[in-house]
Amino acid sequence: MLSKLVSFILAKLNIGNIAEIINKNFLLKIPYKTISQRMISYDFPRHIFIETTSTCNLKCKICPRNRGKTLIGHMDFQLFKKIIDEAKKYGPRTFSLHLFGEPLLTPNFPKIIKYIKQANKNNAILLTTNGTLLNQEICQALVKTQVDKILISFISAEKDNYYKLTGVDKLEIVEKNIIDLIKLKKTHKAEQPIIYVRMILNKDNEDEEELFRNKWKNKQVIVETRLAHNYGGNTKDTSLRGETAQNIKRYPCYHFWLSPAIHWNGDFSICCSDWGRKAVLGNVQNQTVKQLWNSEKMKYYRQNQLKNNYKKPSICTNCDVWTMYPDIFFKHQKR
Repeated sequence: MLSKLVSFILAKLNIGNIAEIINKNFLLKIPYKTISQRMISYDFPRHIFIETTSTCNLKCKICPRNRGKTLIGHMDFQLFKKIIDEAKKYGPRTFSLHLFGEPLLTPNFPKIIKYIKQANKNNAILLTTNGTLLNQEICQALVKTQVDKILISFISAEKDNYYKLTGVDKLEIVEKNIIDLIKLKKTHKAEQPIIYVRMILNKDNEDEEELFRNKWKNKQVIVETRLAHNYGGNTKDTSLRGETAQNIKRYPCYHFWLSPAIHWNGDFSICCSDWGRKAVLGNVQNQTVKQLWNSEKMKYYRQNQLKNNYKKPSICTNCDVWTMYPDIFFKHQKR
């Protein structure tokens, strides 16, 4: 029952907004921490990021993949099945199908999402995409498979700036694709996927927030904006979270207990910001998710977080992703 509830919460709610609300309301912190800790599962993580592909058709300025060498490839379907089949033993789970690539470039993507729901109809699928490839075939698959949530990520709401920041002139195509998905949902009287449009605010677009919100007002989508983070210290020049990270006392990061990431080749990392693979615990091709999730190295990293030691893994040292989520631990649990 708890697994089903957690999948529902992760699929339907905007965690970023929850963080903002919790941080401003002391009375909500105790129930939030209590519920968050009940969501922790050491058998198998409640929420996993799966990189079905590391290829991408944009060159976004804020993305770390454009600042060095990136291992390019698609996840083998048998490896994908291995992950999902292991999850079946532990009840419904939430799967975010994105990391450092555009998931809709995955060969036979409809087959991927279909398999997740076949494994457990209560599994939740969260899809983040740039929206450029959201064609009729993909939209049909999203509605038919009942993908829980699709989030279309924008780096600009203005045509010229979108081209400048992504390297492609496709803003109008993305906007049309979203409208087509809305119409398709209406035609099929479908409640899912819930459609989110998100603007990642950074130093090159922070004056566009009002334009973005007005564009999508009353369009049957959920509109949100989020400050850019620095991907484990890799993109400090575009992050808008640096000031927040400096002005509040640091606390343990949510990801170590709730949401690891699996790269396309099976590398298992502690979080979705590990672009440089500095915190890889092993590989799911030759180990199980449970083994890696409960490995001595993972336990060591968790203890470091609780002890306020952010030097190991090194990805955490200059990271500001932790500011996106409220502290889930009580004072007596930290040392």
